[in-house]
Amino acid sequence: MPNRSRRRALWAFACLLAGGGGSAAVAEAELRIAASAALSGPAAALGRRYHAGARSCFEQVNRHGGIAGARIVLDLRDDAYEPEQAEANTRVFVEDERVLALFGYVGTPTSKAALPYVRRWRIPFLGPFTGADILSELGNPQVFNVRASYREEAVALAQAMHKAGVKRLNVMYQADLFGRAGLEAMRTGIQPLGIALGAVATFKRNTVDVQEGVHALVGKSSADAIFVVGTYTSMAAFVKQARAAGFKGRFYSLSFVGLEPLREALGAAMQGVTVAQVVPDAEDRSIPVVAAYQQAMREAGEKSFDSISLEGYLAARVLVEGLRHAKPPLTRESLEQALATLGELELGGFGVHYGAEQRRGSSYLGLKTGP
Repeated sequence: MPNRSRRRALWAFACLLAGGGGSAAVAEAELRIAASAALSGPAAALGRRYHAGARSCFEQVNRHGGIAGARIVLDLRDDAYEPEQAEANTRVFVEDERVLALFGYVGTPTSKAALPYVRRWRIPFLGPFTGADILSELGNPQVFNVRASYREEAVALAQAMHKAGVKRLNVMYQADLFGRAGLEAMRTGIQPLGIALGAVATFKRNTVDVQEGVHALVGKSSADAIFVVGTYTSMAAFVKQARAAGFKGRFYSLSFVGLEPLREALGAAMQGVTVAQVVPDAEDRSIPVVAAYQQAMREAGEKSFDSISLEGYLAARVLVEGLRHAKPPLTRESLEQALATLGELELGGFGVHYGAEQRRGSSYLGLKTGP
């Protein structure tokens, strides 16, 4: 993208940062947002990196005067990617009247655990790090997604499989709501392309107990490729063991796996692995919003860039726009209304759209293939 376009987008966000007035004027000294995410355990890199990106945005806004003088404060709590802890965290959040929104939950089972509280307390739930359909249904008007759906990811992956000559696909998936969502998305994606769904195996969340799956999908059943629905830790273990067992085909995965931690865990074994992406290349400064993200990350002391933190940054940008456009007094209800009426929002190479019946913000899709 031309330098002039990049400068224009950066200038627009600088104006956003400096904007102290406008319809979002509030008297409160702080705007409290709450998040439950994996900060420990085998999926910790997902929560830590997502919120590194989100914090870089919030801190940058705060350094420039916040929202009408009010600082954004993030109450971030660990759930170790376990729904029971996510539910406990959510209960505390919604009962705190200062909390305006829930933000950046990481995972399908953990996000689902929050939904009953979101509905009951009518609190905005923005930017979950999941593409499961349950979070984009019209029965959840408080939910505002930023990323594309798993069904959209599966279609892109299935098309790549078809182009690569895949005729039969085995599936290894996490034995929970996320895994089943991924399986069904891929089943739908491959059906019109004539790719046969072969053997299916499962593994337990937050573990690397994949040996039975390797035996079932490599030892007992042949396929041209294997689709893995899990996090970077479990997928890395599966890929290594499947290769050791003699599997010569390709691997595919949804974006939730975590491209960069998966690449780090696999090293040279990343060859032949394709991962769907729902954000632009985090290293491509020619994209205005990526340049803005990198600047915010550097200001926050972060020296590395990745798709996970970029997604957190993008979601934070959407939330900031909602806070700026909310009518005073700023409440959960006025913030939900502001987000629902944002319409087309272009962030500089990444756009989202929200409306009365539109809560799936972006349809951006790409693919990354190792190494």
